This record gives sequence, C-alpha cells and structure tokens, in this order.
Amino acid sequence: MATSYEDVYARFLPKITDYSFLNMVDEDIQDYLEGYLKSSITKFHRYCNKLSDRDEDLKQFNKDLNDEEEEILSLLMCIEFLMPRILTDDLLKRKMSTKDYNIHSPAQHMAQLRELKSDFQKEIRYLITLYTFKKDKMDEFL
Repeated sequence: MATSYEDVYARFLPKITDYSFLNMVDEDIQDYLEGYLKSSITKFHRYCNKLSDRDEDLKQFNKDLNDEEEEILSLLMCIEFLMPRILTDDLLKRKMSTKDYNIHSPAQHMAQLRELKSDFQKEIRYLITLYTFKKDKMDEFL
C-alpha cells in the first residue's frame, strides 16, 4: 500500500560510489538522501501524481510506486548527487595521483562528470517518455 523512501534509496545507492558516506552518521546520510529524493520528486511529480501523496513523518509515499517509477527517481537522485561535484570550485583544485586512480587534469575530470550527467539526463528523458506514453495508453483502455 505504500513505498518507503528506503526502497528508492536502495535503488540509488548501488549507482554511486561515495566513500565519504562511510564517515558520516546515519542521520546525516539520511538527510543527504532525503534532499536528493525531494529534488528528484520536484522534477518527476508532474508526470507521476503518486509522488504528491506522501508522509514525511513516516518517510514514505502513500501509494505504491512501481519499479519504473522508483528507477526514474533513483536516476534523478544520481543527477542531484552529481550536481554539487560539477559546481564546486574544490574539484578544480583537487589533485590525485595513485596507480589505481589518476586525474590528469581537473578540466578533464569536470568534462567527464558533465558527460556522465548528460548520459543520466538522456536515460531519464527516455524513461519518462516511455512512462508517460504507457500511462496515456492505459488511460485510453480504462
């Protein structure tokens, strides 16, 4: 009857690698995840009216979200996760050099992040198009 925010987080977290979460207390992690989710809801609610019906105290959507809706939200959360990394000045100053991971140029790293964001946006547009098409077709049959 309801979909918890945790269900969406469980789809989002495997898509990212952020070891800084390991140094945070659970409450701070939840705050970040909820912030990403709320921004994602804002971008998807016009296509999915189920998102407006939610309980902030119980941290859940009051209606069941299907796999497709959860996946779209998790991808939108990826965009929200990337945005601060793209916009921060610190990224341009950071220098890393190990055998496993080496950023040759902060500008190159920034370009890769922007490309990754663009890839997520394309996938989200595609999924929302499919979602709205399917929804419109279902309305015709009902």
